[in-house]
Amino acid sequence: MSIKNISNPFIHLKVRTLFLRFFLLITLVGVTFGLTQGSINMKKSNLQDLMVGLNIIIFVLLCLWSLLDFQRLGIKLKDIVGSISQNPKWFRLIGIVLLALIFSISAYLVSFSLVSLAAPSFVEQILRDVSQRPSVSNSNSLVSNLITTFALIIQAPITEEFIFRGLILQRWSTKWGIRNGLLFSSLLFGFLHPNPIGLSLLGIILGLLYIKTRTLIVPIFCHAMNNSVVVIMQLIPSSNNHKAIPIAQQVEQLRSAWLFGLVMMVITSIFLFRFLSRNWPPKNTLIPYFVNIQE
Repeated sequence: MSIKNISNPFIHLKVRTLFLRFFLLITLVGVTFGLTQGSINMKKSNLQDLMVGLNIIIFVLLCLWSLLDFQRLGIKLKDIVGSISQNPKWFRLIGIVLLALIFSISAYLVSFSLVSLAAPSFVEQILRDVSQRPSVSNSNSLVSNLITTFALIIQAPITEEFIFRGLILQRWSTKWGIRNGLLFSSLLFGFLHPNPIGLSLLGIILGLLYIKTRTLIVPIFCHAMNNSVVVIMQLIPSSNNHKAIPIAQQVEQLRSAWLFGLVMMVITSIFLFRFLSRNWPPKNTLIPYFVNIQE
């Protein structure tokens, strides 16, 4: 069966439609959240659990909505997910993810340190937003930590990899070519997170792994491992409660750590860009879907 004789169903998928659905779900869930919060006097921990639960619902519904498109266009989920046909060298993957995580943290320190010099109020607002996000903490209840851990280690890797790599990467690769599709889908992934530089690079790595292995299982595993390290870091006992530190003091801490962050960025970049150069796809590389339907 020749690829030339097969129509590309990703031509008919539109990322802007995905965005519209996402905003529609956020609006509906936001209204529901507002009504619930207004009618029920909830504790802060319960509000966090509710926010995490609603976030899970949004992404699961978005994925299910996209699956309906796949069914309409004749796209089989198994051809998107793929299968592990050979040993993907798990220990090497773990090393790459850990390097990407160190780079991401270092990029966060450097970029926010520089931005804070020109726009301190902007950085302070981002830090406030980050501090208010649900997280795993020793001060939270067991149920709250379990819900948040599930969202970070299971739900987020599965749904985000399905959306960004399984759908957006292949749609934009169909439209603009595999290299542009990889780059722009990764930038979108990064800029939807508080640390755009680090997460954009992580998105590129996850996209390369999907293209190389042709299975979403590998980037899902790597994404879950990245988030697992973050969860473990949040649970490590500390003499200072980061969320209790004044925002102005947090900005000063960022500025004082910029040199350390820069050194770590340079060191990890050497290994990461070696990985990128060795695995960067040729222009004529097929999207994973097309390779999987031939097997």
